[in-house]
Amino acid sequence: MRKSFIVTHLLPWLARTLTSLVLLLEVVLVPVAIAAQGAPTAFDPAAFDIGLEPVADGFVEPLFVTDANDDTGRLFVVEKGGTIRIIAGNEVIETPFLDITDRVVDDAYEQGLLGLAFAPDYAESGLFYVNYTDRAGNSVVSRFLVSDDPNVADAGSEELLLRQQQPYANHNGGMIMFGPDNYLYIGFGDGGSGGDPQGNAQRLDTWLGKILRIEVDPGYIPEGEPYGIPDDNPFTGEEGALPEIWAYGLRNPWRFSFDRETGDFWVGDVGQNSIEEINYVPIDAGAGQNFGWNITEGTVWYLEPARDTSGLTLPVLEYTHDQGGCSVTGGYVYRGGEMPDLAGIYLFADFCSGLLWGGGQDASGAWAMSAPVETGLSISSFGEDDAGNLYVTDLGGGGVYLVAPPL
Repeated sequence: MRKSFIVTHLLPWLARTLTSLVLLLEVVLVPVAIAAQGAPTAFDPAAFDIGLEPVADGFVEPLFVTDANDDTGRLFVVEKGGTIRIIAGNEVIETPFLDITDRVVDDAYEQGLLGLAFAPDYAESGLFYVNYTDRAGNSVVSRFLVSDDPNVADAGSEELLLRQQQPYANHNGGMIMFGPDNYLYIGFGDGGSGGDPQGNAQRLDTWLGKILRIEVDPGYIPEGEPYGIPDDNPFTGEEGALPEIWAYGLRNPWRFSFDRETGDFWVGDVGQNSIEEINYVPIDAGAGQNFGWNITEGTVWYLEPARDTSGLTLPVLEYTHDQGGCSVTGGYVYRGGEMPDLAGIYLFADFCSGLLWGGGQDASGAWAMSAPVETGLSISSFGEDDAGNLYVTDLGGGGVYLVAPPL
């Protein structure tokens, strides 16, 4: 009788109870584990330390390095004069991937072939995009196609997307990058000279001093148009505003990036007389940010009289020229495997001094930056490979370096 009771009543009850407990543990503990795994690590400025490992050299004024996201492991290095070179297996291929020196002017220090972005589907489409200053000194964003040789592009395949007249030879911006939404983002400076004499950065009727956002996927471009306008661009339909604009109030957004894990946006904006700044936009913050120039330089007033900052997105990190710099080189949030302890830390540098910093939010939630690391390089850009590892280009020395553990 007792054995029958256990079999028919007690054992099924125990089974149901254990099942309920397992489900309860899944409901309660699994989200906790996921939250703990995904929670951002507090940045400890005192613990920041890196090394730079040589990858390849011999480049002529390298300005950018990137990966094509095609699983080949190749790195593509942009040279200021108008060529793109390939590093394959730590060897530089002799024939340039692209040579448009016949179209590029680099007479002034901030002119040249300035940006490169591969289409998200490059492995299938073979399409890539460049940003350069043409023979008239204007900024051009255009599209090219790779040839039958995967290491050589078809220089005759150029399709013009847009051209921006530049009133002065400096502050051309130059960065182009695909965002997590697969739209192409384009950075233009305020037009140059000093102090933004035309007030371009705060005007919405010009691309100067802006980040643009456009649709370039051929399958979604309106017939007869070189590109499309995303429906959710912030100024679409606003009278007197250009619909390509995604953010404004920038002096010279030389390099910007998206965190490959979170989608957050980071941009280093080169300062005027005293302050270099890093701006940050969380992915859920929305578009249409006004980064302040030329109302502010960094977190201080540039124009007089002082104005209300309530409508401005002020920088989260900044340093002064008295701290050993004169031109910020925006970087990336580290997501690579070479240095897992750097995960979630934003790396940036100063071109003039070669100083390199890490930045982020500390345990209290306050923004902080490390003591500078002296590199001895003229860091013109950071770049990211398909695995999230970071590299830097040295304009003066002609080398490409991997961010690696210190020696």
